[in-house]
Amino acid sequence: MSVVEDFGERRDCLDQEWTTLLEDLGHTPIPLPNSVNDGTSHLTEMELDSLVLTSGNDLSSLEYPANPAPERDRFETEALEYAIDTGLPVLGVCRGLELLNTYFGGSLASIDGHVATTHAVEFTNEKSGFEFPNRVIVNSYHDYAIPMDGVGDELQVLGKSPDDSVECMVHSEYPIWGIMWHPERQSPSKNLDRQLLNHVLGGN
Repeated sequence: MSVVEDFGERRDCLDQEWTTLLEDLGHTPIPLPNSVNDGTSHLTEMELDSLVLTSGNDLSSLEYPANPAPERDRFETEALEYAIDTGLPVLGVCRGLELLNTYFGGSLASIDGHVATTHAVEFTNEKSGFEFPNRVIVNSYHDYAIPMDGVGDELQVLGKSPDDSVECMVHSEYPIWGIMWHPERQSPSKNLDRQLLNHVLGGN
């Protein structure tokens, strides 16, 4: 969501690279508006087979959020609850993972050195159902991180950066996954990203 003050507009925005990536994986992308009156009814009518919570605005619950979008927080929370109720697979990316973590009772902390850079992620395969490599290099574009003492209830940490912040998680019961890096952008982890999205969302 972005604000265009010159026109008095609040716009729902999505990087077109998401369309390219998801179509390449065999999906039909359907952008979802944040301002519908009844999110559950809207999602039901869409007959979705998976849900991606993308990056963007800071969560409005933060103390000093940049470009907050409370309507987006509201809709994506409703969408997450819909997914939990219906068993819909969910992938949270960057802000999406932050929303997942806070929804399940976790917390965020500001972090330096994670914007417009790359860094390593070390993985564990314990109970994940997906075969991660031991270590991979990923892109990074976030000002907030999930510290190890801020992990939400029933969320399992699968990957951490060298500074011990969380980079990848999965819910212990629901098909809900989250990553902090951006598979839709240029990334040295492209092969892993495709495999992981296929595992979480289905596809080619």
